[in-house]
Amino acid sequence: MGLNMDNEENEVKTTDLKKKPTKKTKEMLEENTKQIEDLKAEQAALTDELSSLKKEEEALGEKSATGLKVSHKKFGEGTVTSQDGKYIEVRFADVVKKFVLPGCIAEKFLEVEDESILEYYNKCNEIHGKLMAIELKIKSATYAIQRHEDAIERLNAKLK
Repeated sequence: MGLNMDNEENEVKTTDLKKKPTKKTKEMLEENTKQIEDLKAEQAALTDELSSLKKEEEALGEKSATGLKVSHKKFGEGTVTSQDGKYIEVRFADVVKKFVLPGCIAEKFLEVEDESILEYYNKCNEIHGKLMAIELKIKSATYAIQRHEDAIERLNAKLK
């Protein structure tokens, strides 16, 4: 026969009081909260900058590259036969190749004689690069905010 004891007698009595945060825990909570605020402010500024760059991109407009005469170091002279969004197909003497706009012209994989077209694609490429960099910074800030929120959550869990 085993011992028969009531569960109530075995329970450890705990108080409903939360642990008081230490000075270091308070500082860490405040620092994480401040970091989140700073990152959100940075995100807002970056979002505004992204918006203005998109407006600049829209104002620049879209030019069709179809029919454009180009030159490639390996394939020689060619003509852009089609454009599908940012992709173009160029027919050279014995091959058809695909390239990505605006980089293929701006970075001179394909050379063009018309300076105004080169200038247009350089500007497009510059804006595209800035857009990509800002979008990356926004994503980075989002992940950093999540890390700080997780840290706050862990600190608060210790206080329970």
